[in-house]
Amino acid sequence: MDLLLVRHGQTDWNPIQKVMGRGDIPLNAVGKKQVENLRDWIKNIPVDAIYSSPMPRALQTAEIIAADKSLKVFPEEGVAEIDYGDWVGLTFKDLAVKHPDHYHAYRFQASKMQIPGGEAVIDVEKRAVAAIEKLRKKYTKGEKVLVVSHADVIKALLLHYLKLPIDYLQLLGCDNGSLSIFRFGTEWGDRLVALNYFADVQKILPW
Repeated sequence: MDLLLVRHGQTDWNPIQKVMGRGDIPLNAVGKKQVENLRDWIKNIPVDAIYSSPMPRALQTAEIIAADKSLKVFPEEGVAEIDYGDWVGLTFKDLAVKHPDHYHAYRFQASKMQIPGGEAVIDVEKRAVAAIEKLRKKYTKGEKVLVVSHADVIKALLLHYLKLPIDYLQLLGCDNGSLSIFRFGTEWGDRLVALNYFADVQKILPW
């Protein structure tokens, strides 16, 4: 199975780094354009199924891609956004100032981080992996399965399948509207074949 992991397009909260959690926050105009660009870019990839986090911004992203391929979107709770609990509505700058210990742990010791009022990061990884393993059992003939999710959920999945510690969470990039691909069962074993594709080039290499 080829696992195509797509991060949802931009919302108004993304540029200001405000924590959305499971809030009902839609894509903005930039986000819709990002997804349309990605849709056009993967136009010739024969996707067999599309699953999505149930958050509106993810479902919107999935629907834009699915419409072009005449596919149904299946909501999947296992790849939902992290429950950020008490952090929702705060910016990461707020967290760095008001809750420096938690902020540091989230950045560098994710395996030990229980978000106040929300989820433990290791539990997020477990539920996301369980969802993907369910898909791997369903799709066993080399299908291409696209899953729309959220940055840290996608990164947690990739770290798991790369057999790397969850503490490395912030060493991976995963920008809005980007695509990462993990291919299971190649002659060389399971492999990461794409990471953060179609991200904003100016964000990666500012000039």
